[in-house]
Amino acid sequence: MTSAHGQLVDHPDKGGLSKDTTFQRIGFAHSEVSCDASRERYHSEARDNIQRMRDLFSPYASPSDTLRLLLEETWNPGASLLSVEGRKAFIGICRFQDQGVDLNPHTDPGTQSSLDGRTRAGRTALGQHLHQHPAHRRRTRTMGHRTWRARLQQAQGGRVWGLKRDQWGPPKAVIKPAPGDLLLLNPRQIHAVRPSSDEPRITLGHFIGYHGTDRPLTLWS
Repeated sequence: MTSAHGQLVDHPDKGGLSKDTTFQRIGFAHSEVSCDASRERYHSEARDNIQRMRDLFSPYASPSDTLRLLLEETWNPGASLLSVEGRKAFIGICRFQDQGVDLNPHTDPGTQSSLDGRTRAGRTALGQHLHQHPAHRRRTRTMGHRTWRARLQQAQGGRVWGLKRDQWGPPKAVIKPAPGDLLLLNPRQIHAVRPSSDEPRITLGHFIGYHGTDRPLTLWS
């Protein structure tokens, strides 16, 4: 994993998220789709982005491939990549949270809305993060305060992204993941990540779509 970490940190394809370049990533997430051109980019690059992440962890299996296999074997109806109008989704986006950068309280409503009615993400979805390299002082992920989208939009005001921490009370839960930990969360609940004080925080992010106990899970990033 040490070799993969070095390649991830210095990878030439690392670039800023479309909505906030403060956060760096390798790959192109479905949450960044905003028009037909970006949707075409997402699907046309999906296979290459999957292979890019696979190559970075070679000769070992990539964490995203391992997750997909475990879900396929464990969930009786199986699990597969999300398909949108017959086109496969990307899975395994690598995100970087640099030293001192605060991931403010937010939700991820794009688990359904970003699909733009072209397919249903399912009855619900789980956000899943594999922590590749939390720093020596572990980052804190906070979650809590279930709310509604209208209230969130009102609280957000004119901000492009996220909410101010002082708008909310203490978190209901605080988690300090270690390298290699798998963290599952409900992305429709407010969650946040405190800034790192030493090194960049690196995670692989996935969504797991649940469609009922008799149907396969779907996966995408």
